[in-house]
Amino acid sequence: MRKNWILISLLNFLIAAIMGLVLRAAFVWELNWIEFKNLLHGHSHVALLGWLYLGFFILIHGNFLPKEKASKPIYTYLFWLTQFSITGMMIAFPLQGYAGFSIFFSSLHIVLSYLFVFRVWRDHIKGCEQINLLLKTSLFLLLLSTLGVWGVAVIMGNGGGGGMLYQVAIQFYLHFQFNGWLIFALLTLIVKTFKVSFPRLGFRLVYGFLLSSQILTFALILFWAYQWSWAYYVNAVGVLLQLFGLVAIFVLKRKSLPKLSLHFSPKTKPWLILAVIVGLIRVAAQTLLVLPELAEMVVILRLFIIGFIHLSMLGLFSAYLMFSFINSNTLEVQNRGMKTAFWFYYLGFIGTEMLLFAQGFFFWQGWGSMAYFNESLLVFSCCLPLGMCIYIHLYNKHLNSALLTNYT
Repeated sequence: MRKNWILISLLNFLIAAIMGLVLRAAFVWELNWIEFKNLLHGHSHVALLGWLYLGFFILIHGNFLPKEKASKPIYTYLFWLTQFSITGMMIAFPLQGYAGFSIFFSSLHIVLSYLFVFRVWRDHIKGCEQINLLLKTSLFLLLLSTLGVWGVAVIMGNGGGGGMLYQVAIQFYLHFQFNGWLIFALLTLIVKTFKVSFPRLGFRLVYGFLLSSQILTFALILFWAYQWSWAYYVNAVGVLLQLFGLVAIFVLKRKSLPKLSLHFSPKTKPWLILAVIVGLIRVAAQTLLVLPELAEMVVILRLFIIGFIHLSMLGLFSAYLMFSFINSNTLEVQNRGMKTAFWFYYLGFIGTEMLLFAQGFFFWQGWGSMAYFNESLLVFSCCLPLGMCIYIHLYNKHLNSALLTNYT
C-alpha cells in the first residue's frame, strides 16, 4: 500500500474538517468573507470524494490487486488525476459554488471513477468467490450512484433546478454512495482483512438480505419527497432485511467474532471498536424508522439527517479507514500519541453528534433552540481537526523514519 497516497487522503480529510469548522463558526460570528452555501459544497465534496472515495481507492488498490497489476502506471495516473480533480473542487466550490470550473472538476472525478471501476473489475485477484462478488457489487453501486449526478444535470438543463425531483436525484447519489458503494466496499475489506468466510448458503442469505435492504431503503427518500405511504412500507421492509442480515452474520460467525481483533495492536483497536459500535448504532437507528412517528420526524428535521450523515462518515467509514491505514502498514507509530489523536477525534465526534441529535429532539418536541448550541458545536468541532493533525503528524513522522531506514 502506497504510504504517500495515504498521507494525501489524510490531508484531504483535514482540509474538509477545517472547512466544517469554519461553517460551524459562521453560526457564532458573522463571517462576511465566506459564501456559506458555496463553502458547504466544498466541504461535502472534499470529505466524500477527497477522503472517503480516495481512502477506499487506496485500500482496494492495496488489497485486491496482484502486485504486478497494482504497479501498473495507470493506477498512479488515476490517483494523481483524481487528486487533481479534488484540488480543483476544493478551490472552485468555495469560490463560485456550482459553476463552470466546479462542474468540470466534479465531472472529471466521475469519469476517473469509471476508469477505476473498469480497471479494478478487470485486474482484481480472482481468488475467493465471496470477496469477488462483494467487490464487484461495491463497484457496480458506485457506478449506479453517479446516475443521480447525471440526473441533476438533465433536470437543471430543463429548468428544474431546486425542485423536488432535483432533490431526489441528489439524494439518489448520496444514498447509493453511503448505503451502496461504501457499505459494500467496507464489507469486502472486512471479509478480506479478518479472513471471514461463510458457508455457501449462509453467504447467499446474508448477501441477499444486505443488497436488497440497501436498494429498498431508498424508498425513505421518496417518502420524504412525496409522502407516498407505500414508500414508507418499502423502507420498513428494507431496514428489517438489513437487521436480518446482521443477525444472520452473528448466528453464522458467533464463535469466531470474539477472536477477530486479538491480533491487532492497541494503537489500532480504538478505531476498530469505534467503527463496530457506530455500525451497530447505525443499523439500530435505521431499524427504528419502521415506527411511523420516527420516520416522519427524521425526514422533516434536517439536523437528524446531518447527524446521520456524520455518524456514517466520521464514526463508521472514517474510523475504519484510520484503523486500516495504521494496521496495514509496518509503521511503529507511538501508542501514546495515537491514543491522544483518537481521544481528540472521539470527543469531537461524540460531542457534535450528541448536540445535533439533542437539538433535533428539542425541535421535534417544540422546545426551541438549546442554550449555547452553536457555541458548543463549534468547541467540539475543534477537536476533530486537532485529532487529525496529531494522527497525520505521527503517520508522517514514522513514514519518514521508515523511508530513512530503507535508504540507509
